[in-house]
Amino acid sequence: MACIDQTQAGSLLNAVLRQASAASTTGIKLRLGTSAPTATSNMSELSSSGYTTGGTVMTFNAASAAATSNSSTASWTNGGTTWSLVGLELWDEAGSPLRWMYGSWTGQPISVANGNSFSISAAGVEISLA
Repeated sequence: MACIDQTQAGSLLNAVLRQASAASTTGIKLRLGTSAPTATSNMSELSSSGYTTGGTVMTFNAASAAATSNSSTASWTNGGTTWSLVGLELWDEAGSPLRWMYGSWTGQPISVANGNSFSISAAGVEISLA
């Protein structure tokens, strides 16, 4: 996952090149989606029993060589119809949350049948900007 939301990318470029301030995040939540996100369009977030809309808090390791990965884990158990997972997005926890990064799961769509779990282990979400 190395895609930055277009609005956030502009803010980061202005911070580096124009010495303008950029907002920092207030914590990160990972959201699961049923469609592929793009730089300008959010994915369709999963809405099903066993998943909390708005995402799950994730923590990340300090970046090294322009790369990082998650240090926390997350797991959801499907309590309804089969999930077809395609995308993921990282949103902050501000009063009006902002999307920061997005991507698609390798091998998507990932099917998760009723009663089965989908888990993300530590280092399961890798981010690289180089």
